[in-house]
Parts: sequence; structure tokens; C-alpha cells
Amino acid sequence: MLIGRRILLAGSASLAAGLAVTTAKAETVQDIQKRGTLRLGVLGDQPPWGFLDGDGKSAGYDVDFGVLMAKAMGVKPEFVTMTVAARIAQLMTNKVDLVIAVMGMYPERAKVVQFTKPYAALSIIVLGHKSQKVGSVADLAKLRIGVPRGAAQDTALTAQVPGGDIRRYDDDASNIQALLAGQVDVIGGNTTYILNINKALPNNDIEQKLVLNRQYMGIAMRPGQKELNEWLNAFVDKVRDGGDLEKLSQKWIGQPLPELPASLEGVPFTVS
Repeated sequence: MLIGRRILLAGSASLAAGLAVTTAKAETVQDIQKRGTLRLGVLGDQPPWGFLDGDGKSAGYDVDFGVLMAKAMGVKPEFVTMTVAARIAQLMTNKVDLVIAVMGMYPERAKVVQFTKPYAALSIIVLGHKSQKVGSVADLAKLRIGVPRGAAQDTALTAQVPGGDIRRYDDDASNIQALLAGQVDVIGGNTTYILNINKALPNNDIEQKLVLNRQYMGIAMRPGQKELNEWLNAFVDKVRDGGDLEKLSQKWIGQPLPELPASLEGVPFTVS
């Protein structure tokens, strides 16, 4: 996709967000408690962050995080599975209260949604077969590159490989399958892709080629909800300082919780 088209889509998303905000009442913790359920948008196809288990129930890092959140709020969690491309639209049209679906905290997104403090992190990377020679981003210009549509790796590779042969798929599973089937030469992914590929296909020949950037994930909410934002930031502080996020990282990622920044340029954590 050309950069111009990406900007156009971002503008359309911003317009849609504006319309949604003008027609939706700012939600408070008390509103959610009165309803008795907290509607949380999660991914259904990206283990270990969000996926459907053998019983068809939502599971993963983000889901466990959502359970902790709902418990602290004194309500029941209601998980709504969604695709990467649909996350912002589902939030802005009030299908969910919050999105905890590997939402990378980037300035462009922060113009549309309000983020909280980050609760997790991962690296955005490029993966390929060991036989595929990739030493730098410049080497990607001649390759077929797969990405999940609208994901952070889509944005990063569109910007870093202008005019590249970037092929977009509906979800992470389709993106990985495109690489395994030889439909693309490399794919943009994240560090948990390796975990999932190794689990599904032991002794495979897929490896990390490049690290594009570090991504921090925050709770995404509709803009202007100051009271709810303050409550959520206090909750993130509590589960981070109390060790709950460390436990989730060890359980689902098998690694210590990365250091989470106190600020990110262009991404406010609070409602002004």
C-alpha cells in the first residue's frame, strides 16, 4: 500500500473517531459498575496475547490482564474477539469499552484513541527462512513482504520500505501461513511469532532477520474519558508494582517483564 493511501486511511479513521466521540457519552467506572460487565476487545488469533482455547473461550496475556482489571473494578469481564484491522473501529463505535489487543502505542494512533500507561512490550521484527539473506532494511526492497493489515509491522514496513512489494493479510495466522507456503519471502511480525511457529512446527527453519522497533502496549479507550483514564492508570501502576504483570509475562511470554517507559513522545497517557 502506498504511503498516501495509508495517510488517507488514517484520516478516515480520525474522522470516524470524531463522529463517534461526538455522539457517545463519556463512560465512567461507575457506569461500568452499574452495568455489571466490562466489555473488553481482545484478539482471537494471536497467541500468547489473545486467542481461543480448546473450549472456544478467550485466553492469553491480554485476557488474563482483563480478568484482573474487571476484578479490581468489581464487575465481570466480557471479551469481544476482533481482528487487528477492526480494533479501533470496534472501540470508536462503542462495541467495547476498552481494547487490550496488542495495541501498539504510536503517535498516529494516539490522535484517534486515548492510551493509558503501557502494561506490556514486544519487538516488531522481520522473519524469514534461514536461506533468505537479509542483512538490512535495504535488502527488503527486492523481496515480497507479508504483514497483517493495519498492524504495527504494516506501518513500520510501509514507512521503511517505500514502494516495496508489501502484501497484506487479514490476520497473523494468514501472514505466517503465507511465509510457510512460499507466497512471500519474509514477513513482518513480533517476537511472539517465533514462539508460536516453534510450538506449531518444531525444528522449522524460520528465524528473526531484523528488529524494526520496540512496541509498547497500552489500554486503548475513547478520548475524553478522564475519570476512567485515571482509574486505569492507577490500576496499571498497582498490577505492575505488585508483580502481577511480571507473573503474566513469565506465564505467557516466558520472559521477565520489560522495563516500561514513564512517557512516550507523541503519546499522552493521560487526558488533559
